[in-house]
Amino acid sequence: MFEVRVETTFEAAHQVGPDGAPLPLHHHSWQVAVRARAEELDSIGLVVDFRQLRAAADEAVALLDQRVIEDVPDFAERPSTPAAVAEWLFRKLEPAVPSPRCWLEAVEVEADPGIRFEYSGRGAD
Repeated sequence: MFEVRVETTFEAAHQVGPDGAPLPLHHHSWQVAVRARAEELDSIGLVVDFRQLRAAADEAVALLDQRVIEDVPDFAERPSTPAAVAEWLFRKLEPAVPSPRCWLEAVEVEADPGIRFEYSGRGAD
């Protein structure tokens, strides 16, 4: 199995605490890692064109950058937790990875240093 990982960042604020209770508006420097996998490499020896994957990741996080996450329409009815952000990013990025030769494996989000949340498409509909 082969895997490629690209990383990007964004700056955003939100108002949810670890227990789901509202907190005063606070800011994070969000770290994002996107992983794609393939059982075999393509004709030039890549899982997927990592430049295109990174560009797609940058485009997706740009929708959240310098924003209050709860102000983004997709988060009006969902929590703005790092786990929910990881799932949202996965859904945005999944079309950027060609299938069936390779697939988007997971998106990992870190809002606080050393605490990471991951969403994997395994089992997703």
